[in-house]
Amino acid sequence: MTRSANDPSCRLALVGKGGTGKSALTALITRHWVKRGKKKLLLIDADPTMGLCQVLGIHPSRTLEDLRHRIITVGGRGRPREREELVYTLDYHLFEALTEAEGFALLAMGQPRESGCFCPANTLLKKAVESLSRAFEAVLIDCEAGLEQVSRKVIGGIDRLIIVTDPTRRGFRTAQELKKAAARFTRAKDIGLVVNRVKPDSPGLEDLIRDAAIPLLGCVPEDDLIARWDLEGRSVWNLPDEAESVRAVENILSNLFQGGCAS
Repeated sequence: MTRSANDPSCRLALVGKGGTGKSALTALITRHWVKRGKKKLLLIDADPTMGLCQVLGIHPSRTLEDLRHRIITVGGRGRPREREELVYTLDYHLFEALTEAEGFALLAMGQPRESGCFCPANTLLKKAVESLSRAFEAVLIDCEAGLEQVSRKVIGGIDRLIIVTDPTRRGFRTAQELKKAAARFTRAKDIGLVVNRVKPDSPGLEDLIRDAAIPLLGCVPEDDLIARWDLEGRSVWNLPDEAESVRAVENILSNLFQGGCAS
């Protein structure tokens, strides 16, 4: 049976190559759920660039990177008792890192303070997803661009995955690689494709969709209103209900949660 959007174990992630509009779509999904009265929603901005926070107009005072830095500091210079206390209170500190907003809680990954591999940050993010998810009805994750958070099992426990692409061959190639990685490294049973920023004249799009062999959840048209509001620094949260992108996201969620992409 396909679960509903209100199932406590509902964990949905959005992935795709950079520049496909994942953050804007994640924000629109959040908007849809909150306006329909969904309770206990956890939103995770898993991209170090914090694009989702920007789209929503939120400025977190704490990030997961702040907590990771504290762990490093206490682990390296703290007294044994401090280190022990931090281990046993990690879940508490994860909740402290949340930013409360209207209708949801937000966890931002933040930008690592040291250069180099993102592995330590992703390891803590995986722990956060596993730990915090138990306290929320639904979890919505805006992943960083590319394959890493999928292949490293950072989002291994998700139920559903939306692969976002734009109407380009490179975007579709990345989408196919993401589907393969998700099948191998996640427990997602429902995996669907969303084509974003579709223009009326998109030659060859039907062929790209067919060749991708990923169940299509829907297409989101190029929405000039989103582009204009972004330039003006306005949040998509306040887009009118009749906006093309808003209506498209409603249809996508209907397909996703009615089993439209069940594998």
